Amino acid sequence: MEAAKKQGRGFEDGKPNGSDGVKALEEEVASLRATLNKLESDLETKTKEMSAAEANTVALRKQSEGFLLEYDRLLEENQNLRNQLQSLDQKLSRSGSKKNM
Repeated sequence: MEAAKKQGRGFEDGKPNGSDGVKALEEEVASLRATLNKLESDLETKTKEMSAAEANTVALRKQSEGFLLEYDRLLEENQNLRNQLQSLDQKLSRSGSKKNM
């Protein structure tokens, strides 16, 4: 009982200090809320940036695959044209050697 009375007197005596403490805590809470809001905003921004970067990565990967297919097609076409040229050169060299006879 006596301890409860002393504790009650302590609250009464420290009431102005308790009020200052409450104000300090309220300010800290407000500061932490502001920080939380900023962090949530930063998170949202970074999430959007990440989504855009992922979409860009997918687009570049598809573009790269298209370039690879086109490169392969051009290599094949180049080889076919070289073969045709070689064939024509052989035919011309044969017909030229027949004329010389």
